[in-house]
Amino acid sequence: MVAYLSGVTEVNESRAPLGIDNVRARMAASGVAWPEPILLATTGSTNDELEALAREGAAEGTVVVADEQTHGRGRLDRTWASPPGAGLWMSALVRVGDVTPDRWSLLSLAAGLAAVDALGRGCGVRAELKWPNDVVVIAAACGGSDGPRKLGGILSHTVGPDGVILGIGLNVAMRSEDLPVPQASSVLLEGGDPDRAALLVELMSALATRVAQWRGSDPALMEDYRRACSSIGRLVDIDLPDGHRVSGMVAGVDDDGHLLVSDGEATARITSGDVVHATI
Repeated sequence: MVAYLSGVTEVNESRAPLGIDNVRARMAASGVAWPEPILLATTGSTNDELEALAREGAAEGTVVVADEQTHGRGRLDRTWASPPGAGLWMSALVRVGDVTPDRWSLLSLAAGLAAVDALGRGCGVRAELKWPNDVVVIAAACGGSDGPRKLGGILSHTVGPDGVILGIGLNVAMRSEDLPVPQASSVLLEGGDPDRAALLVELMSALATRVAQWRGSDPALMEDYRRACSSIGRLVDIDLPDGHRVSGMVAGVDDDGHLLVSDGEATARITSGDVVHATI
């Protein structure tokens, strides 16, 4: 896959370190309500950095962003490739307040939806979600094959009695030779604008909106999620945490965020698993 920017100079510029003055100006222009993000040149994991701050009483909306992660993690404890300046590697803190624990897991779905929102507004890339929160592109672009091709993902975990950390990794300025697997992609390779500062501010804004919907039990949150979820209506194989596999047609996603999979005779309600799209 080839990205047709005007040259190597533009690719290099897109990998320049995030500057706080640039981010601050963009936040002021867009009216983002969350605090100014903490920008780091490098870290082991933005989730670990934010967890320490959360335990010290950091406020909701505290965001840690790194130009490079040396020990980034994905779902199922997979390694997440985080080369310098090639993506948006960040973590955001949500204070759950009086929301009951049974709804906390929906926050990671809300974060995935916020990433889709931000990629569209900030980069011009139409992304979708592979359940539960893999950010993917489906249609071929820039000479690439049909998807799904993974642009990013979400890793969430609780901290203390009332904190949820949303770790978000999005491939932005990766070239084809930088991709960890052939099924991955990036904003650059999809023909989008690889402006990480613009994407960061759009993502913070989208997160604030989606978290507010989650907190208020707004039905529009899951309605929008279902519209963005490319797993619905597809044949899938799902590897469950206990080692079993479920196969069938995805009939939908319920209001609790669980995947509904029909084998033609019964419908299974999947709460956790690794989904493989059998047909595209």
